[in-house]
Amino acid sequence: MLKSIRAGLGPWSPLVVCLVLSACPYDNPVPLDAPKAVSLDQRLLGRWVARHDKEKDGGFTEFEFFAFNEREYLVTTLNREPFKRDEVDHYRAYPTVVGGRTFLNCRDLRQQESYVFAVYELSDPETLAVSFVSDDAMKPAGGLKTSAALRAYVEKHVADKGFFEPLFELKRTADSERK
Repeated sequence: MLKSIRAGLGPWSPLVVCLVLSACPYDNPVPLDAPKAVSLDQRLLGRWVARHDKEKDGGFTEFEFFAFNEREYLVTTLNREPFKRDEVDHYRAYPTVVGGRTFLNCRDLRQQESYVFAVYELSDPETLAVSFVSDDAMKPAGGLKTSAALRAYVEKHVADKGFFEPLFELKRTADSERK
């Protein structure tokens, strides 16, 4: 379970609201790796939105990816629900390749060292699918205190069924479409 629970949801709380997750993403005090010369995926840059309820005005979750520097993204999330105060969070994220998959090491800028790990797919230039490493899948590993140990465990289990939370989709949106 997430160690640092903010508003009952923890890191990436807008995402958790959007997904109505039955399980929690895994978090760890160490990243999979330090930021290295893995190139940023320029296709991620921009604004992505997931509508919570397409039938009604159910609100939305928005991700905006900026290039922070040559190796890291700044990710801003906005969660908007009817009759509730907007939730805005900021993350630093950077790519790491493990077991042939590109992971994003994501750290909430309001938290001490605490990382969640995500993978993504772009099925087309307008659709971003994201999935987080499952807390349940990492329980057998116990508390991993080093990036090397974490990486080794992830590499060994990345193809296991249930290693990731279900994918969810966001659609690219133009700045003018922001409400």
